[in-house]
Amino acid sequence: MDFEEAVLLAIAKGLKTPKDIAKKLNVRLEDVRNVLAILEARGLVEKKVRGLLFKKEVYELTKEGFERAMRAKEKLMRIADEVKEAYERGDKARVEEIVAGYSYLIPLMLMFGVLDLVWLSDFYDVHDIDSDADIDDFDSDFDGIDFEGDF
Repeated sequence: MDFEEAVLLAIAKGLKTPKDIAKKLNVRLEDVRNVLAILEARGLVEKKVRGLLFKKEVYELTKEGFERAMRAKEKLMRIADEVKEAYERGDKARVEEIVAGYSYLIPLMLMFGVLDLVWLSDFYDVHDIDSDADIDDFDSDFDGIDFEGDF
């Protein structure tokens, strides 16, 4: 799973601004902006400006972007399953190896509820993980489109 897919998933879960995405994924704002520009050029996201006095850029998925986010969610679930299986075998080295290449996925796994913070405390200092990544904090606003059950 690549970083572009992680950004698409973050938007699908309701993170709309580059700053919010960067904060939740624990990555540099510049990296998020670069990926958003690529995704916009590919027609996967649309940039909109919101606010009357304080303008801010927000991003929304296009239909194609949503479809790609759904495929990315399946990849995320497979990676989470692999991490869980290694954990259940007691193979801490394998868990660390899997997660090392995907550090930006930990917050997504928390957002989608496929891993929990208590479980992660066996492997990481949980104070380094954004505890605001509670799934209830991510109310998606898809302009009335009903994606219930897709996430």
